[in-house]
Amino acid sequence: MNEGDTTSKRKIEHVMIAERDEIDLSVRGGSWFKYVILEHNALPEGSFDDVDLSWNFLGYDLSAPIIIEGMTGGHEDTLPINKALAEAAQRIGVAIGVGSQRAALTNDSVIDTFLVVRNRAHDVPVIANLGVSHIIGEQGPENAKRAVDMIRADALAIHLNPLQELLQPEGSTDFSNSLISIREVIRELDVPVIVKEVGAGISATVAKYLVEIGVHAIDVAGVGGTSWALIEGERSPHGSIKKEAASHFFDWGIPTPCAILEVSSLDTITIGSGGVRSGLDAAKCIALGAHAAGAARPFFVSALSEGVEGIVKKLEAFIYELKVALFLTGSLTPSQLRLSKKYVLLEPLKSWVEGRHIFI
Repeated sequence: MNEGDTTSKRKIEHVMIAERDEIDLSVRGGSWFKYVILEHNALPEGSFDDVDLSWNFLGYDLSAPIIIEGMTGGHEDTLPINKALAEAAQRIGVAIGVGSQRAALTNDSVIDTFLVVRNRAHDVPVIANLGVSHIIGEQGPENAKRAVDMIRADALAIHLNPLQELLQPEGSTDFSNSLISIREVIRELDVPVIVKEVGAGISATVAKYLVEIGVHAIDVAGVGGTSWALIEGERSPHGSIKKEAASHFFDWGIPTPCAILEVSSLDTITIGSGGVRSGLDAAKCIALGAHAAGAARPFFVSALSEGVEGIVKKLEAFIYELKVALFLTGSLTPSQLRLSKKYVLLEPLKSWVEGRHIFI
């Protein structure tokens, strides 16, 4: 089995496991959004109809600061999922990313599983996706260009996933020169570069390095949602050292609210994701300093169970709840909520902020 076939097989295994509730830390009560309380305004001024969620991102005017995060692609069975996600993104007017395009770099037969997103989402930003391990080295910039050109993307997301790679049975373990490689890709590409985690969060220290080399936006993707450690643990042989390690590292990393507070202290576009399961969670992301909120699993599960209409229904629920949260905090735009700091932090989130000396 060549590399492309191996990667394609892994992609469908990821889809099958990701559908299970037991890999979702938010189902286990592991989300830290419960430690963020938004300040209620019992005397809001204006009308609910005045709440404006519109957001300009990557040159597109969008209906709301919601991103359908990159999830899948790379196996023929994932094409209907990406098709449904893209059609919903187009209909509602929100940005969308694709899953890692690694498989398509070595297997042309799966390109359509990614290209379908651009073909179905004409009027919203489409974000390409590669892991940092595939932009390292001389071939890195070329891989990045191919990923972008493959789907006519408006930006490239480079995902950082050292925990997942270390626990993956066939994962990469050499991350040497990652920052230098990201910088080279930024220099060579004609589209902006977004850097994101996949569920373990990004700290202020790492974000500072990324901002200095010219990253356009940082997607924190913190702890609290899908655990890729648990997914890779499920794929590992019974009794293996990686399977046991996955049981200890399943909630390793920086909880999403903490990561947002750390990264948003810098001068960069911050995207809050990782355990975002509702419009209220999205509002908390924005209140903490994010410019937008991203989610994957709620839309993924809706795609599997109800197709396009299920995803549209879920997006509409997110948007309505986000509008309600804005109005009940006396905010008429996401920017007003983000700048007002209308929240209270409970323990242990409060101690994280104090211990990390985060200025609010």
